[in-house]
Amino acid sequence: MTRTREFDVNETLDKAMHLFWEKGFVETSVRDLVKHTGVAHAGLYSAFGDKESLFKAAVKKYCLKIADEMFGVLDRNNAGRAEIEYVFELILQMNKDGRLRHGCMLVNTAIEFSETDDELKRIVLGNFNKLKKALSRALTHAVAAGEVRNDLPVKRIAIAMATTIHGLAALSRAGMSFSTIEEAILAALEQLD
Repeated sequence: MTRTREFDVNETLDKAMHLFWEKGFVETSVRDLVKHTGVAHAGLYSAFGDKESLFKAAVKKYCLKIADEMFGVLDRNNAGRAEIEYVFELILQMNKDGRLRHGCMLVNTAIEFSETDDELKRIVLGNFNKLKKALSRALTHAVAAGEVRNDLPVKRIAIAMATTIHGLAALSRAGMSFSTIEEAILAALEQLD
């Protein structure tokens, strides 16, 4: 007879994601995970495998939950300038209310693992490219709708904006002042006029 799990796997993964986001992979012990999730060591390993597998599952969940929540608006049909401005306003608000105090889990992962894990590298770069393409589509729509200057170098601005977004997340974690983050966002948006 198979024993049923006594915990919600999705909820446990969500808790692990938030802990890894805050502390990173190396600084999060299995003991920390057990305490934070309320799931015994054996239960975590049974559901997710080892700590590294749990971390990778948490990074993937972050991509689906947090990154899509922040940037999903760019995937709307005919997303344009308003949606781009919304993304930057959301980043500003998240800095103001402290939701970005741990930065971006993808940026943190890139810094922590740099060249040591190909799967994590693919996830990080894949999400950067997804954001860059979404910004490029929105900028293309904005040019066609006359919402931005008609000579806008779409590809270059999309790359710059995606880089700015990730850089702001890293600086948020480092405690950059709200006014500096606000100025960086204003500068990013001024490129559109």
